[in-house]
Amino acid sequence: RGIQPLLRFLSREGRKRFFTLSNMGKTEASPMALKKILSPVSDALDKVCSVAIVIMLGLMVVITTAQIICRTFFTSLSRSDEVTRYLLIWSTFLGATCVYRHSGNIAITFIQDLVPKKLGAVMRIAVHAICCFLFAVLLVFSVKYCGKLVKTATALPIKMKYIYLCIPISMGILMLHALVMALGEVETMKEVKG
Repeated sequence: RGIQPLLRFLSREGRKRFFTLSNMGKTEASPMALKKILSPVSDALDKVCSVAIVIMLGLMVVITTAQIICRTFFTSLSRSDEVTRYLLIWSTFLGATCVYRHSGNIAITFIQDLVPKKLGAVMRIAVHAICCFLFAVLLVFSVKYCGKLVKTATALPIKMKYIYLCIPISMGILMLHALVMALGEVETMKEVKG
């Protein structure tokens, strides 16, 4: 259910709906059409990340509890610390995507509150554009870094690039969220005009 908007966008019909015909017969992308397509994809990814985070945090609690019980009464579990650490890394980066999507980051907005609504929307668009640029830079460098990693984890038979793959994945999701939120601000600017 959460993946369906993404699949619709990737389908041929979804891409066709993205484009609108202008009066001149040329094809151009409308920002609102783009938002209409990308917003459900962003929402679906947000739901998938939220569920993944809950599962990861639940696994961390179960593994840590089992480790404490085994260490106290039996023999300590050998790989539990590393599994918990890697689950924490993944849940942190996926959690950042959910926090950004719901504007849960700490923000100082008193300047935006003082200026007219249209200028405030322009400022928020600029913030999302800067964030999108930052996410793009981090995406590029994290993909390069993951490509170079050949090491295996200390206790687990997992390549470290799979552990650090959470960084480019979360940066891609964050870029999508930033684009959708910036398009939402463009829509807000049009409503203020009208």
